Amino acid sequence: MNRDPSPFATFDDVSVPRETGLTSLPGPYHNLTFSSFSVFNPHSPSLAPIISPDDLNCAVSAPNALLGSRTSDTGAVASFEVANGTAGDDDNEEEGGLQRLSFTLHALAVKPMAAPEPGTNLSIRGYREGESDLAWSVWFPSGYHDPLVVSIAEFSGVRWEKLRKVEIAADFGYDGLDWEFCIDDVVLEFDRSEKSGAAYEGGNGIGRQILLQAGGLASQTP
Repeated sequence: MNRDPSPFATFDDVSVPRETGLTSLPGPYHNLTFSSFSVFNPHSPSLAPIISPDDLNCAVSAPNALLGSRTSDTGAVASFEVANGTAGDDDNEEEGGLQRLSFTLHALAVKPMAAPEPGTNLSIRGYREGESDLAWSVWFPSGYHDPLVVSIAEFSGVRWEKLRKVEIAADFGYDGLDWEFCIDDVVLEFDRSEKSGAAYEGGNGIGRQILLQAGGLASQTP
């Protein structure tokens, strides 16, 4: 990546109950709302019966990572988006005030949980207002994997900016069955507001970069 992420916002600040090994992510979390994700500690003894030792690397740096999948009731895809009421959102905007807050997605580490035959397709989609959506996907063949660090602009060939929402889904096999996956080290930057006096979560109208992490970035694999 071309920039040093600063400041840091880590999922490691979320307290995960020892008796369950996972918990919901408080919202909004650094101006973002996460849906269909859970914070989990893959090294938790309570998860040992259900998580393979080969998936402990989800937490690229200890202790936490995010576990995602579609919701069981509606099938909604796991996502994160600008939280309602965040400075710059329509619900919190007055005439002459802040513009709608958006963000640029730079990178994230991803991998499917377990890896039976024949493999899993993991897709990432970004949503912008008034412009075409952005999409990128990768096929993970059977076998266990290290987290893949996806440098979005490099891998997709386009800068993912002015986003309001990102969706991530994993589809197993040729029938596209929903599959669990983990993510870590989401590097994003809230976009600069063009109106004077803009501020959001300690900002001053200047775009800033955030590293949402449960660990350090793994080795990049194009």
